[in-house]
Amino acid sequence: MNLGTGGRYLLGDGQKNDRQLHRTSRRVGMTGMIRAQARRIGMGLLAMPVTCGIAVAAAGVMVSGVWSRTQTLMVVNWLAQLMVIGSGVCVAVALTGDPLVEASESTPVGWRRVQATRFAFAAVSGLAGAVLMFAPLHVLGLWPQDMGWISLIAPAGAVLVVGAAGFTAAAWSASTRATVMAVVAVWMFLALLWDPYVLDPVAQRGIPLTVAVIVVGVAWRLLGDEERNVTLARRSI
Repeated sequence: MNLGTGGRYLLGDGQKNDRQLHRTSRRVGMTGMIRAQARRIGMGLLAMPVTCGIAVAAAGVMVSGVWSRTQTLMVVNWLAQLMVIGSGVCVAVALTGDPLVEASESTPVGWRRVQATRFAFAAVSGLAGAVLMFAPLHVLGLWPQDMGWISLIAPAGAVLVVGAAGFTAAAWSASTRATVMAVVAVWMFLALLWDPYVLDPVAQRGIPLTVAVIVVGVAWRLLGDEERNVTLARRSI
């Protein structure tokens, strides 16, 4: 059927409007999903790594006025580990224990995007905590093995590596216990077996971060299996 020039213009305008409406609805849907996941995690949980980072920095400053520099650096070194493990536990709690996996899979968003959004929130919170912990201690010369601002990669990278372990464990098992155990295991490996012996900051975090990217990719593929996600969620209830 020949629609004529005017008909073709009307048809083209209609298709263009449909595409714009589809993009707008997707944008609104993603915005709503992001807000919903922020509410689901809760500001209290997201504030935990930030609070830990500020507390470690404050403790380091206070201790420096009483103890020697060597003692202060030792205290800061161990207190910084509390912020890292705190951010990992935040990831574990944020990604597990949700009974609405099947409902999420029935929406256009899907469970994979839900989990990725929650992980992003927790990771950003952990990175903010790492920056707020490192910056004042670095400026005051109270950060252990300080090599300049590049040393920020140590706590920030640890947060991301431990968080990636939590993301992968949650995708693999959907179990809070297993996810927390994976977070603690990776944290202990970094704190006790890796960091004390690999002192170059780039290698110290570059290698673990490379591995973290790989395992996050594996987790992303696992979360793409809708049937598996629903089955794991039912078992974990």
